[in-house]
Order: sequence, then C-alpha cells, then structure tokens
Amino acid sequence: MTPLPTPDEYTNRLEQSYQRFVETLALLEPTEYSVACLPDGWTPIATVAHVAFWDDFQRRRMEAALTGLWAEAMPRPLEDNDTRAAADGSRIWEDVLALADANRQELVDFSRGLAAEQIAALYREGDSERPLLQILLEQMSRHVVEHSKTIAQYCSSWQRWGRAGFRSFYARQSWNCLDTISGLSEQTCLSVPVVEEWCVRDTLTHVLVWDEYCYEVARQWPAVDMATLALWTEGGFDGLNERLMAEKAGMGMIDLLDALVTVHRRILRCYDKLSDEAIQTEGEYGWGQKDTLMGVLYTFASHTAEHAAHLYEARRDGVLQG
Repeated sequence: MTPLPTPDEYTNRLEQSYQRFVETLALLEPTEYSVACLPDGWTPIATVAHVAFWDDFQRRRMEAALTGLWAEAMPRPLEDNDTRAAADGSRIWEDVLALADANRQELVDFSRGLAAEQIAALYREGDSERPLLQILLEQMSRHVVEHSKTIAQYCSSWQRWGRAGFRSFYARQSWNCLDTISGLSEQTCLSVPVVEEWCVRDTLTHVLVWDEYCYEVARQWPAVDMATLALWTEGGFDGLNERLMAEKAGMGMIDLLDALVTVHRRILRCYDKLSDEAIQTEGEYGWGQKDTLMGVLYTFASHTAEHAAHLYEARRDGVLQG
C-alpha cells in the first residue's frame, strides 16, 4: 500500500497549488475581472470567491470532525455554485482576493497543525466511516488547480485575443526579451550570474532552444509528428535543458541574438500561413499534452516573458550593468 503523504506534504501541496492559482490570476487584465468570460460562464471574481468559499467551508468541516461534531452536522450550503457565482460576480476584486488569500492561509495553518494519525483516521458521515481529512486535503489542492486551468484556458484563448491581437502579443514578448539586454557589454552577458549560475547568454540560450521546439510544432500544425520532437521531449527535464544548451555552447552573442530573432520570425510566418480554424484546432504537442496552437504559443511566450523578467529585475537591482 502506498504510504500517505506527510502533514508537511499536504501543506506544501495546498500552498503550491494556491500560488499557481494566484500566478494565473496575474495574467488577467483588470478590465476582465468582472466579465463573464471564462469557459464555465463565470467571471474571474466569481471564481476567486468560489475558491475562498470552499476553502473556508471544508476547513470548518474538518475542524468539526476533529472535535467530534460529525461532518453531517455541517449543513451543505443552501445555494449551489452557479447561484453564488452570479451574486459574487459584482463584488470588489481586491476584497474577494484578500478573502481568498486569508481563507487559504487558514486552511494551510490547519493542515500544518495536523498529526499523521488525524489525517489517516476514519470519521463518521451518515452510516459509514471514511478518512474525511485525507479526502478533503487532497480535494482542496486539486480544486484550486482545476480553477487555475480554467482561467489559463481563457488567457490563451481565441475569444480573448483574436488573430491580430494574439500575433501582436506574441511578437511583443520577443522584443521585450531582447530589450532587457540593450546596452550590455558582451563580457557582462557572458560572466555575470543572473538566475543561480545562469548568465545572460545562458538564459537566452535556454529561451532559444525552447523557441526552436515551438517552431517545430508550429510548422507542422495541427498534425505534428511526435518523432520530430524527440530532441526536446526525451529525458528528464533538468538533464534535457543541460543537453540542449550544451549543443549551442559555441555560439557567440551575435549569433545567439540572430538565432532568437530568426526563430521568432519563422514562428510568426507559420502562424500567418494558418487559417483561423487551424490555429484553433486542438493538436498534440508532446508529453501527451494537447492544446490549440494559440495555447501552445501562449505557453512559450509566457516562458520567454518569465525569463525576460529575470533579466529586467537583474538590471533594476544593479546586478547587470553595462
């Protein structure tokens, strides 16, 4: 039998899943918070309020079980999720997000204070007994992950961007990334650590190898031959990055920057040649994952933006100086 996670592991999952949720919310524009734009018909505000509600309810339910007040003593809410979502959609974003933060922190603190025996114990519900705490701790991590996926699905959707809007967004990430190193000397780019041991050149090489993967996907879309992606998809992720970057060890900064600009132009050329229907067609792109081409490109544009932010922060903090 597989051993149960430890209380610390449950707590870490609750923290990390909520952090992912918050990071996904940061992809939204303020004008989108109260718009019923998500795939389930809810507004982002309603989704955050929904997460806050169930974090609070299920924590109190577990507390009731621990004190001997069986879980059935916690009455189910009178309103269903959709009814609450309709009412929550007009609330103030900052208030709802603060409540969600506070309720998840209370859930995390509750989890951190549990003993392994309490999590594994059986608690009576109706005519049966079951490991209520184990079930709900696992459920509340999954719950917020599922809502993160719903928001992420909207963030990378045709509905949000349209053809021209997404093209502009994707191109902008490339130029933003290159702008972060404007004026830096080659010596600085090759020698100053930015993210752990990675210097500017290492960071841009990492971006390049995954942009090349993105191009390989885009040029075949939507019928991608998985064998052509083996260079990027086979092997453990850390070792994979090291191998891919090592293959470009001989590139100087000029060749590296030229390669970054070239691969972005090729990706955009593929995008421009595809029909609206093809861009929105779901296809496989490795690791058993499926998405639309817009979803794939959004993921890797976000990857570029993340590393551009690292370079920008290093300049802002004085780590990188010309």
